[in-house]
Amino acid sequence: MKYYKSISHLSNYFLGIFYLLFLNSCLQKEDNFSNIKIDTEKVALGDSLQLKADSLNALNQLDNAFTAYLKSNTYYINQHKEESITYNNLRIATIYLTIGDPNSAQEIISKELPSISTKENSFKVYIYNTLAICYAELKDYTLAIEYFNLSLELASSSEEKIILLNNIASNYIHLNQGEKAIAILQGLISSNTIEDNIIEKARILNNLGKALFKQNNTQGLNELEESLTIRLNNVNQDDIFRSYITLAEYYVLNKNYTSAYDYALKSYDISKNFKNKNDKLLALEYLAKSNQKQSSEYLKSYIELSKEISTENQKAKNQFAKIRYDFQLHEQENTKLKLDLQHSELVSARNKNALYIALIILITGGFVISFIYRKIRQRHRLDKIQQAYLTETNIAKKIHDELANDVFNTLTYTQNFNLEATEAKNHLVSDLESIYKKARNISLQHSSIATDGTFASHLNNLFNEYSTANCKIILSGLDKFDFTLLDKNQKITIYRVIQELLVNMKKHSMATIVVFKFTDDKKSFNIFYSDNGVGIIQESIKSKNGLLNVETRIKNIGGTFTFDSTNQLGVKYNIQLPKKNYV
Repeated sequence: MKYYKSISHLSNYFLGIFYLLFLNSCLQKEDNFSNIKIDTEKVALGDSLQLKADSLNALNQLDNAFTAYLKSNTYYINQHKEESITYNNLRIATIYLTIGDPNSAQEIISKELPSISTKENSFKVYIYNTLAICYAELKDYTLAIEYFNLSLELASSSEEKIILLNNIASNYIHLNQGEKAIAILQGLISSNTIEDNIIEKARILNNLGKALFKQNNTQGLNELEESLTIRLNNVNQDDIFRSYITLAEYYVLNKNYTSAYDYALKSYDISKNFKNKNDKLLALEYLAKSNQKQSSEYLKSYIELSKEISTENQKAKNQFAKIRYDFQLHEQENTKLKLDLQHSELVSARNKNALYIALIILITGGFVISFIYRKIRQRHRLDKIQQAYLTETNIAKKIHDELANDVFNTLTYTQNFNLEATEAKNHLVSDLESIYKKARNISLQHSSIATDGTFASHLNNLFNEYSTANCKIILSGLDKFDFTLLDKNQKITIYRVIQELLVNMKKHSMATIVVFKFTDDKKSFNIFYSDNGVGIIQESIKSKNGLLNVETRIKNIGGTFTFDSTNQLGVKYNIQLPKKNYV
């Protein structure tokens, strides 16, 4: 049984009262917004569609009413008609409940909660009440009670309060909290106001009887029979059905299957005239429970009807989901067309200014680019001059430091010693050979570098030149290093960088072991250097060890040069170069 059917009288009762309060509220709001510019034509169209939707809803043409409420809202937007929009949304939520889609109903109602503090009590009562019905339908009875209580706090009439308390008790029954339900219902029965509302008294008695027999299966029959007597006199078929079903449930619980079957059969006969097939399904359930002989037949009918209801509910949900989706899609298209039109007009109005701005930007950009280009060329030229100057300075310094003193000492030696002597000749030859090697090293350091297939052997010769009895150079991975994947500039840079590292090592580190490790991956080549020398502090790397050139060279070919500042002994450098075929 759909829970909202058992409390639909509450929703219908509030709808009648709410509609009158809603009309009065709209009149007051119109007075409040009399000085604000409102598109009266749009408001009139919204009102017209709202009246049409109410009429269609009364005729049970729910799909057409649903569409009319949606369209009505589009005319109320931005017209200070928030109450009208809320009214339409509440009606839409009620339609969702009617077709058995409480999730969508809850989604619609929840949108009203952020602004509920600004609404009048009539709106608040209806919003909380409808939301409570949604949660009851979703079997979240605790949350349903919470929202029924919020509605109860704002209810103005005693009749509203009686209806709400009755439904709060009904939810406590679903939660198997019979004591709370009984306390509420007995309080209502003992009140004087209930005697003026016979129909509601019958509903309270029916709920009280149910709460009692769920606590103790021997209790509650008197209340159920009294409720049925009242209902039979008022000839309300839906209420009579509820009494028959509750009595059938009572007798099944007490294993009096003959009486249970009698009431289940009566409820089934009444349900045949109802549009709501869920009532018929409930009657079949108790027919199957109370008649063992025909149980399988009733169960078969129950299963078939259950499938039929499930299919119909899904079709209804899909139908209204499609209506809502199509409507939203249509609204989005209309909004897009309006925005496109506004954009076109804006573009048309700004075309001339945009053209002038574009020309100014183009001319200014030309000047800026030209200026930047000249600056870059000038900087590049200065860098080249500076590089040439540094190279020349280095060569001059090397010749002075490494050759000039040795040549001067040799000349002095030839003047002071008799070269005819064998020992003097051998000493002179040794000095000349040393001068020759130093001159050759300086020449090699600044000579052209072969970048063809012999590059690896040239690099290997470089390592051999610096490998001595006092300093051993260890190579790892050089023979597997594919230098063909490096371009000419990269090879020259690697050679010069390694050369610079070896020179620095020889001059400053006093290392006895130097390691070069060559590796590569998909993206790059990696060269790792380490030695066991005295080490250097990070701040003096560039200024005292001539490594500024190394870093500049590496960066110029898109690589990186990093120094391990955590190393306590010796130095460690890591060079990374991108492969020329890597994107």
